[in-house]
Amino acid sequence: MRHVVESGAISTGVLAGLADPRLVKALTAMHEAPKKPWKLEDLADVAGMSRTRFADHFRTLVGLTPIEYLTVWRMTIARQLLGKGKPVKSVAAQVGYDSAASFSRVFSRMTGQPPREFDALRDGSR
Repeated sequence: MRHVVESGAISTGVLAGLADPRLVKALTAMHEAPKKPWKLEDLADVAGMSRTRFADHFRTLVGLTPIEYLTVWRMTIARQLLGKGKPVKSVAAQVGYDSAASFSRVFSRMTGQPPREFDALRDGSR
């Protein structure tokens, strides 16, 4: 995989972002601290780029805006935590949401089901 990333064989997607010396810094920061209340300006600073240049370059290479990518990453973590039986309120806090309600709205929009139903499906109680 390292060879593919370093050779530039992949032109879009997360692997392309990881191959970019500026974007990798922002992607790594999001992965290491998904709970942090990231703003576009913060991520651009991490990447050492202007806000506009960062946003354009990230979308071109990764295929999502930085905030869309962060949301997808947070929901990926949330599904894993819910799958382990963690309570919704706890999961919301661990992935950067101030309230279970706001987390539930985003989770439902992204996955097509509320987090409580996701948890119930895991338990087999539905």
